[in-house]
Amino acid sequence: MSKPSKSKSTNKDQYSRLVDLLEEQPDIAKGFAKCNASPYWNSVAAELNSLGPPTKDSTAWKKVWFDWKSNTKRKLAHNRREQFATGGGPSKFIELTALEERVVVLAGLAPAVEGIADTCSFGLEPSANQSIHDSGESASIEDNRIPEDRANENNETHTSKKRRTSMHTLLETQVQNQATFHDSVTNILKCFEKKTADLVHYNRQISKQLENINETINNVLMENQRHNLELERINLEKLKIKKRILEMELSRLQ
Repeated sequence: MSKPSKSKSTNKDQYSRLVDLLEEQPDIAKGFAKCNASPYWNSVAAELNSLGPPTKDSTAWKKVWFDWKSNTKRKLAHNRREQFATGGGPSKFIELTALEERVVVLAGLAPAVEGIADTCSFGLEPSANQSIHDSGESASIEDNRIPEDRANENNETHTSKKRRTSMHTLLETQVQNQATFHDSVTNILKCFEKKTADLVHYNRQISKQLENINETINNVLMENQRHNLELERINLEKLKIKKRILEMELSRLQ
C-alpha cells in the first residue's frame, strides 16, 4: 500500500469512484455489513489511491465516507427546517449536487431525516441549535471544498458524536438480533421439516404393518371357518353312522 500523502483534499474523481464502488455494496455503505468489510475497504483504498493524490489507508477512506454522509445529512436536516420555518426573508435552502443526491439515496438519508411514514418517532430530537457553516453556495465537490474538511469546520460537540455512535451501535445491535432470529427460525424450520419427513416415514411403516395384520386376521378367520365346516361334516358323518347302527340293531331284533 502506498504511503498516505500529506494532502487531505480528496479529488473529484475519487469522490465519484467512491460512490460507484459503494453502490455495488449498499449494505456496507449503510454500515449494515454482516461480514468483515475490511478486505473490501482495502480494495477500495487501493483503487481510490490510484486516482490520487491524495492517498489514504482504508481507515481514512472509511472516515471520508462517514464524514461525507454526516455532512450531507446535516444539509438535508437544514433544508427540512427551512421548509417548515415561519416568517419572511430569503430562502436559505442548500442545493445538493448530483453526487450528493446519489449519496442521499445510497445511504438512505432521506428517511433518517424526514422519518418513515405511518411510524412513531423515537430517540432524542436533533438539536435546534445545530449550525450549518455554509455560506449558501452550492457545496459541490468541484469547488475543492471536501465534506470531511467542512465537517471539521463545524466543530461538532462531544454530545452529538456520542449520540451518533449510540444510534449506530443500536442499529448494528438490531441488525445482529434480526440475523440471529432469522438463523434460529431457519434452524427450527429445518428441524420441523426433518421431523415431518420422519413422521411420514413412520406412518408409512405403520400403515404397511396394519395391512399385514389385517391380512393375517383375514387368513385366521378363513381358516377358522374352514375348520368349523370340517367339524360339522365330521359330526354329520358320526350321526349317519349311529343311525345305521341303530337300524341294523332294529333289523336284528325283528
